[in-house]
Amino acid sequence: MINLGYNERRLIEMLRGRGSMSRTELSREMDVSAPTLTRLTSSLLEAGLIREAETSRHGGGRGKPSTDLELDADGLFTIGVYFNPDDLRICVADLNGQIRAEIRQDLDDHSFRNIMSIAEPGAKEVIRKAKIDAKRILGCGLSFPGHFSRHPGHVFQIPQFAGWHDVDVDKDFQPFFDYPVHHENDGKAVILSELYYGVGRNLANFAMVWLTYGIGGGVVVQRHLYRGSNRNAGEFGGLFPKSSSRPSGQDLCQMLAMNGTTIRRLSDITEDYADHPQVLEWLDRATDQLRSLALTVARTLDPSAIVFGGSLPDWLLGRIVERLGSLETLGEDFFVEPPEIRKSDLSEVPHLGAATIPLYRATTPSYYSGRALKGWA
Repeated sequence: MINLGYNERRLIEMLRGRGSMSRTELSREMDVSAPTLTRLTSSLLEAGLIREAETSRHGGGRGKPSTDLELDADGLFTIGVYFNPDDLRICVADLNGQIRAEIRQDLDDHSFRNIMSIAEPGAKEVIRKAKIDAKRILGCGLSFPGHFSRHPGHVFQIPQFAGWHDVDVDKDFQPFFDYPVHHENDGKAVILSELYYGVGRNLANFAMVWLTYGIGGGVVVQRHLYRGSNRNAGEFGGLFPKSSSRPSGQDLCQMLAMNGTTIRRLSDITEDYADHPQVLEWLDRATDQLRSLALTVARTLDPSAIVFGGSLPDWLLGRIVERLGSLETLGEDFFVEPPEIRKSDLSEVPHLGAATIPLYRATTPSYYSGRALKGWA
């Protein structure tokens, strides 16, 4: 649908981070000439991806007021499909990351056939509910638990999705949707929404720890999702063997079950469990394990922030972040500012992360694969 050049992507990236900018500011920040900027803005205005904002006078000076440019929320839309052991969520999001319509449905049957039988009509339903121009739908993003195996298209799944061993995610999703389909696992997808709309909106480097039934995450380096050689960078769960106690939701559920408390879904662990002995024991141990993880990430990547999120109950995530504090002690020979420890504000909208996948591939400068010469459109 769109094929943006490198500088067009840079311009969109700046407006996404700033909200709106004047042509003079854009020319200066992008270090391009006025004629080049005119070509860039003209093509993006014509495509409906940006628009002129309300007239403003910068610096309070006299003369003709300047006209800021901003992203046009109606310029592009994306579909996001996210599923985990508990539920399936589908949305339509606009270019500014606002969810225009969504549906959520609990899951009991985790088979590929059942989930796709919900997702296919669900995607059509959210498009209908959103009342948008379907011609401006860029694509569909899917996210799910698990990490990639050595076989292209196949993932190691958490126990609830063990029946997916024959599913090729590079091929088998596409037939169910009318738009190009892109996918990432849940941790990678959510860090993309953090990059665009959350903690990472104005950060160059940060990491995310995604706590659900398992443990995942992602790493952004210079505003680029770093995947690694096998697309598994940031899969922090591998540091905690499944044969031992680990800081995962599945581990917490098993601890409770061993003491007679059956938990059907993570969301059932409400704050009423705050003083439960097994929950307190898990929280003490998990915090120590996650502190070691955060120290390793801080020492290895030196990010500006480490963000914690996931389908683990929000109150538990809050307790973990509160206990981790600011990581002031990184070692006796570590004398620089530690990364900020933050709780994600987007854990409740992981389907927005899925919807960000096609947008990231089409508009981010770091994903551009063509020639990138200064002054070129």
